[in-house]
Amino acid sequence: MLDFLYTAVSWVLLRWHSLFTAIGIDKDSGLNWALSIVFLVITARVLMFRFFVKQVHYQRKMQQMQPRIQKLREKYKNDRATLQQEMMKLQQEEGFNPISGCLPMLLQIPIFIALYHVLRHLANSVHLPPGDPKLTLYSFTESETYSAARAKLFGAPLAASLRDSAEKIVQLGGDVTSTRVVIIVLVLVSSAATFYTQILVRRGQATVPEGTAATVQRIMLYFIPLSVLFSGLIFPLGVLLYWFTSNTWTLGQQAYINKFHPHTEPEKTPVGEVGKALAPKPGQKPVRPDRTIPVKPAEPVEDKTPPAPRTSTPRPGARPNRGPNRPGGKRPSQAKKRR
Repeated sequence: MLDFLYTAVSWVLLRWHSLFTAIGIDKDSGLNWALSIVFLVITARVLMFRFFVKQVHYQRKMQQMQPRIQKLREKYKNDRATLQQEMMKLQQEEGFNPISGCLPMLLQIPIFIALYHVLRHLANSVHLPPGDPKLTLYSFTESETYSAARAKLFGAPLAASLRDSAEKIVQLGGDVTSTRVVIIVLVLVSSAATFYTQILVRRGQATVPEGTAATVQRIMLYFIPLSVLFSGLIFPLGVLLYWFTSNTWTLGQQAYINKFHPHTEPEKTPVGEVGKALAPKPGQKPVRPDRTIPVKPAEPVEDKTPPAPRTSTPRPGARPNRGPNRPGGKRPSQAKKRR
């Protein structure tokens, strides 16, 4: 059912194998196949880097919203339907999607499962006779299947696991002591990288968790590295190499996020600071804003009414207009008036 996924992972693995073969690394060497697995991980993580950044922002946003979420849970603790509605409303108001928080892990799980299945298939193909159809599964050729199944890293077969018997490790062409030492060292380094990644995650948190959240975080700080240690008992060396590369990449990625994308608190204006900024200096007259509403002057309207014709009849109380052709009368002098 998942053959398409196994084929896709195998195709990327084989492309890297062909590239390293082209630059001069022996195609049957364990170094070539180990580098192919490492760069398979790098390819996947580079493609998922954008989702990882979104996951970090989601986690920080979720931490900031915990007090509001806790209030909703206390308010609607007896009404789960209303609580779900209020939670969805809060998520819409804040503009974030919970799926983005777990998307990187959801995308990694299929790759991990596919690689585990392919490596287990290679381990079981060591004793298959030539011409068996299983040797050409998942875009492998018969020679590539035999080469990958017998590949060794520092004497440890990539298809061997720590729980394998000494007889099986020898059948895979490896040394028992070298196989167990390589696996243990790889698991210890991977676990240490996971532990330090959890510390960097705590340093980059938006808020300090309290109560149950703090307890869960403290448990996860030690539980996840311990789970990586126990994985060394289950998975073959090739899968552990994938796990080691992924955990190391996550450590560097988290260090990059903490340095170049740190959480910054939004600036809050203290109470009264706005009034202090607007207040006049001592001895200065307060500057009051001009509250007058500017009135736009009306445009002059052209009067098209024809002027009234001039008449010689004076207006009441006005002196008569004698016209240009009539001689003006002399006003009596003051002496004549006295007479």
